[in-house]
Amino acid sequence: MTNRLSILAAVATIAPTLCAQETVEERLQRLEAQNRALQERMSALSTDFERMDLGGLVPPLGDAKRGVGQGAAKVYDVQQGLSIGGYGEYLFQQRSGRTDLADALRTVLYFGYKFDERWVFNSEIEVEHGTTAANSGEVSLEFGYLDYLASDAFNLRGGTLLSPMGLINELHEPTAFLPANRPQTETRIIPSTWREIGFGAYGDVGDFSYRSYLLTSLDGDGFGASGLRGGRQKGSRAEADDWSLVTRVDYVGLAGLVVGGSFSYGDSGQDNLRGTPPVRIPDLRTAILEAHVDYRTGPWQLRALWAQATVQDADEFNAAAGGSLASRMVGYYGEIGCDVLRWLSAGASAQLTPFIRYEQIDTQDRMPVGTPRDDDQQDEIWTVGLNFKPIRQVVVKLDFERWSDDFDRFNVLCGYVF
Repeated sequence: MTNRLSILAAVATIAPTLCAQETVEERLQRLEAQNRALQERMSALSTDFERMDLGGLVPPLGDAKRGVGQGAAKVYDVQQGLSIGGYGEYLFQQRSGRTDLADALRTVLYFGYKFDERWVFNSEIEVEHGTTAANSGEVSLEFGYLDYLASDAFNLRGGTLLSPMGLINELHEPTAFLPANRPQTETRIIPSTWREIGFGAYGDVGDFSYRSYLLTSLDGDGFGASGLRGGRQKGSRAEADDWSLVTRVDYVGLAGLVVGGSFSYGDSGQDNLRGTPPVRIPDLRTAILEAHVDYRTGPWQLRALWAQATVQDADEFNAAAGGSLASRMVGYYGEIGCDVLRWLSAGASAQLTPFIRYEQIDTQDRMPVGTPRDDDQQDEIWTVGLNFKPIRQVVVKLDFERWSDDFDRFNVLCGYVF
C-alpha cells in the first residue's frame, strides 16, 4: 500500500512536467509547419518578383519584324505585360573645310505593352541632339500605335505610324545598317524618319509580306529644292485636308533575302496659302516610288535601293511661293560589306565588316518650265569604312564620305540597341 501511494505521488509530481514537455513539442511542430508555409510563400513571392524586375521588362533581343526594329519588336515576344527596349547613337564628324562636330545624335526608348494575345501597344520616344534647348534638339514620338493581331495574314494598326517605304525608315537602329549616316536618297526623297497619323493593315501571305496604310499627307508647303524632307508633319497637329495611301510588298521566301517595293500617292497641298497677298498653293499631287533589295548570306551583306518622287503643279507652287521645287527627283544607292572575322577567326562572335556604298541623288532631276535648275542639289557620294560589332548589340563605325558637290566628312559613330 505504501509503495502504491509512493508511485501515485511520483506520477502526480511529474505529470505536469510531462504535459508541459508535450505542449512544447506540439508548439515546435506548429512552428516548423508555419516556417515551411512561410518559406513556400517567400519562394512564390521571389518568383513573382523575378518576373517583375528589369530582366522581365527588358526581354532578350530578337529579330526585326512587323515593321519595327529589333528593340521595338520584343513586345511581340512577351506573353503579356510591359516591354522596354532602346537604342542610341553618338557621332564625331570631321568636316573638310568646316567646323568639326560631336553630337549625341539619338537616345531612344521603346515602351510596349501586350494586353493579351490580340492587343499590343508599341511606342518609340526619341531625344535628338542631347537637348531641346535653343531649338538644337527635340523630344519626339517617333511612333506610337495600337495593333490588333487577328492572324498571320491580316492585322490592324492605328496611331502615329512609320511609313513602310524603303530600307531605313522602319529599321533605323544603328546595328541594322553599315555606314554611320543614312543614305541621302532615304533622307531627302524618302524623308526618313517619316511618320504620320494614320491606320491600316499588315501581314504575311505565303512568301510575301505587306503593309498598307492611309496616312496624313506630307505638307507641300515645306517642299524645296533639296527635296521633300521639309514636308514631314510628324504627327504634330498635322494638317489633314490631304491623305496619302502608302503600300509596300516584299518577297521574303528565301532566308536572308528581302526584295520588294513601295509607293505613296496623294495630294500634299493641304489647302495652304503662301505669299503676299496670300495665294493658295496647288494640290501638289505627290507620288513616291521605290524598289529595294537586302540580302544577307554568310559573311556578306548587300543592299540597294532606287527611289523617285514626282510632284504635279510644281510650276504653280514655285510661282506662288517663289521656290525652286522640282517636278521629279531621283536617287539610288548600293552597298556591300563582308565580315572578315568569319574567315580570320572561325566561330568568332564579334564582326568586323569593311564596306563600300555608292549613291547618286538629284532632287532637281526635272524642273518645271521657267524654273532654273540648282546644280548643287545633284550629288555623287562614295562611302568607305569599317563596321565593328564586338557583340550583337553594340557597334562602332568608322567611314569616310566623298561628296562630288559638298564637303567631305570622316565619321566615327558608336551605337547600341537593347
